[in-house]
Amino acid sequence: MYPETQREAVQRLERDYKFKKITETHMRGGHCPTCKKKELWTFTQEPWVLFCPRKNECGEEFHIRDLYPDLFENWEKRFKPTEKNPTATVDAYLAEGRGFPIDQLKGLYSQEYYKNSDLNVGSVTIRFSITDDPDNVGWWQRILDDHGVLPKTTFRPKWESREHGWVPPATNLIESKEIWITEGIFDTIALWQSGITSISALTSYNYPGIILDKIARECDEKGIDRPKLVWAYDNDPAGHDGTLKFIARAKAEGWACSAAQPPFSRKKVDWNDLYKQERLGFHDLDNYKYYGALLIAERPVDKALLIYNRTGKTSFPFDHGKCMYWFKLDMDKLSEEMKGFYPDDNKDWLEEEKEEARKKYRDNALKNCNTVVELMDCKPQALYWQCNEETDEQWYYFRIDFPRNKQPVKNTFTGGQLAAASEFKKRLLSIAPGVVYTGSGTQLDYLLKHWTRDIKRVQLINYVGYNAALQTYVLGDIAVQNGKKFKINKEDYFELPRNINLKAQVPFDLTINTQAVEYKPKWIDDLIGAYQVKGLIALTAFFGSMFSQQICKLHKSFTFVEIVGEPGTGKSTLLYFLWRLMGRDNYEGEDPNKTSKSGLLRTFRQVSNLPVVLIESDRKGEHASKQFNWDHIKTLYDQGSLGALGVKNNGNETYNPPFMGTIIISQNAEIVASEAIMGRLVHIGFKKDQLTKQTLEASRRLNKYTLEDVSYFIIECLLREKEILDTYTQRMEYHDHHLHQDHLNIQSSRVIHNHAQLMALFDALTEHVIKVDPNICSEVIEQLTVMAQERDKILLVDPPIVQNFWDAFEQIENTKSLSEDSVVNHHSKRHLVAINFAQLYKVAADLRFNLPDMQTLQDALRHSQYYKFVEANRNVSSVIQKQSVRCWIFEKPTSARD
Repeated sequence: MYPETQREAVQRLERDYKFKKITETHMRGGHCPTCKKKELWTFTQEPWVLFCPRKNECGEEFHIRDLYPDLFENWEKRFKPTEKNPTATVDAYLAEGRGFPIDQLKGLYSQEYYKNSDLNVGSVTIRFSITDDPDNVGWWQRILDDHGVLPKTTFRPKWESREHGWVPPATNLIESKEIWITEGIFDTIALWQSGITSISALTSYNYPGIILDKIARECDEKGIDRPKLVWAYDNDPAGHDGTLKFIARAKAEGWACSAAQPPFSRKKVDWNDLYKQERLGFHDLDNYKYYGALLIAERPVDKALLIYNRTGKTSFPFDHGKCMYWFKLDMDKLSEEMKGFYPDDNKDWLEEEKEEARKKYRDNALKNCNTVVELMDCKPQALYWQCNEETDEQWYYFRIDFPRNKQPVKNTFTGGQLAAASEFKKRLLSIAPGVVYTGSGTQLDYLLKHWTRDIKRVQLINYVGYNAALQTYVLGDIAVQNGKKFKINKEDYFELPRNINLKAQVPFDLTINTQAVEYKPKWIDDLIGAYQVKGLIALTAFFGSMFSQQICKLHKSFTFVEIVGEPGTGKSTLLYFLWRLMGRDNYEGEDPNKTSKSGLLRTFRQVSNLPVVLIESDRKGEHASKQFNWDHIKTLYDQGSLGALGVKNNGNETYNPPFMGTIIISQNAEIVASEAIMGRLVHIGFKKDQLTKQTLEASRRLNKYTLEDVSYFIIECLLREKEILDTYTQRMEYHDHHLHQDHLNIQSSRVIHNHAQLMALFDALTEHVIKVDPNICSEVIEQLTVMAQERDKILLVDPPIVQNFWDAFEQIENTKSLSEDSVVNHHSKRHLVAINFAQLYKVAADLRFNLPDMQTLQDALRHSQYYKFVEANRNVSSVIQKQSVRCWIFEKPTSARD
């Protein structure tokens, strides 16, 4: 291990696994990720593997390459070439990344550079010449750092690689008994370094015909037997297809063939990996040839007999051709068959001849004494066990492959569905079209033991966004942890550092373009052109939601944001675009009035560190009688509980999921609610008089950006998580102090806190993610300051709808005659007002007073301060109608009392 890598590895291991004792030779007392005991150890100078010594209870081993894959990336930055050593980068790659001795490989490769002009991205490469045809020399190169956009390998441009191959130097192919044919050059080098004659076919879909034809000609000229070909392609579908295809061709061309396969592993292992693990010894090779023989067995019974001869088991399940079978050997019948063989009767037989004859006889007897039956016309494979700790639910996640080139399916089985043959049969029929399990419960038990032995465990979350415990963002097919991107693997979960396996049950689709080179940051100019500084404030609200849990941990709350404007001011266009920045297309928000309570609860629970947008609810028509009560979301301001949910079991357990997102509200009219809600809101108002020809054109341009153009924004933000939060923390203190200044006269500390949060987030956004003119940045801060002042004043007075109503009420009351006690106030006490709204609206209509919608007015009056709201729908002895009337009760202000 290179000194630079060793120092960084030791620092990370000490930090993440809390090793108690570190000496020159050993690190001891670390926390084992599996059993949680403090007995993990490794070698200090060569910490390639971490060991848990508790062999009976745990005994896990953790490879440093799996724990910290980034330590073995970025080769160009970590190991720069020098005049003395122009191949320093690829030397380090071969030594650390591939585990090869450099001195034995010098001269076989060169260090080159690959550049994609269209993407403006490049990388150092390691290049090998392909010289099997001296008249048509080509080369193959491996790109060391693909940056997620470059190909992993390339050939010489305009050079046809078909039929070519690569041979290690000083390799005598003619006189070898066997030649192992691998896919990659590094696999061939691994076998060559282990004393195995090997050539590389370069790819799984290539047949190295030039080299093989040359060997065949020389062998024929010398009159000697050709070497046996061992097809050793990778243990994956492409490798399997290549092996079967090329064995058939090679046999047709007169070659004796067999196959070898690396052992099956949930994480793909190739010959280079086995070389690094020192698993290419004689006994190991025998195992790999056995795996190869299983692959190329022509019939199910041939494969079953291979397994029997290897293991001695007389009954077992096995797969062949993506179908599951059951093998059973009749031992009594086999004994009877073997009684017919008497090699000792011929005294002239040598012992070797007797043994060979006995083997042939026994092989024929085996074929007559076994039965092979099909269990199901598919091949299930248990990929992992997934667990949702919050809800205490668990599933086994399966991949089901089908013969005849049908597409595989992936789905879950519960423990109950696997425990009984009848339940398994029902579930299989549901998820695997046309497949029937015909086996017994006992046979299923055998299958389960094979499927679930040492099965991988995956943590399951049922939301999109941030997992605070693991400090990881899960966004569809992408995860981000500590400033590093991870792609979902072929088994639909994320393999993260520190042996963390994570998966999200995605409630909605996010489509995020992870290619930075395709990102079009010019959208910010069109956003400013269309919506000016208020558009930037709305953007900041979405941006801040990505870090809301971290912010709540620091400052206990995250502000609600209200986007309000007259119809036609572009609110919907703005929200649709801001969602595209987050990877969600054709979505604006949810209407809380058109959603059931349970549906709304699920909406709140679907996201973490993402916004929940509540769009304008109907104020008239069928939904007018059930306007949403904004007080219901008051506790979400500090990410409180969403309410208790029952756990699906026979007990009384519940769980209280916390709210993990942020609230953004979009309406035509301002929210009228209690002071508690009003104080939690940052109000962004849009007006039609702000619209111009230029803003409309910018808005149209903004609407043309696609997900592919702008969704990298969310990745760019999350990759800078640490820097953004550091800037936010520093600027939050500054802006909080600024808004507390006496001359601004802002009384509410909550209003100051909310607006300071958005100011600090805007500073972090413009410093680390987008570029905005400094003058516009100043305007944004000024606008937020004005918004804070206006919000503070609103908290001290009733909203316009309430003020206008009481003005109208007082004018109506002033129309009473001398003989009347009141016109619309039914209460007999002077300090109280009792209003029957049916009677009030009738009187107002007669007097030509235009009152707002009754339901809207009543919702607003519940928070009336000047005439303080007391109670709704109380029976009052009316001084007007001289009978009991149901009224709303308010307390008069002192100035309005007689």
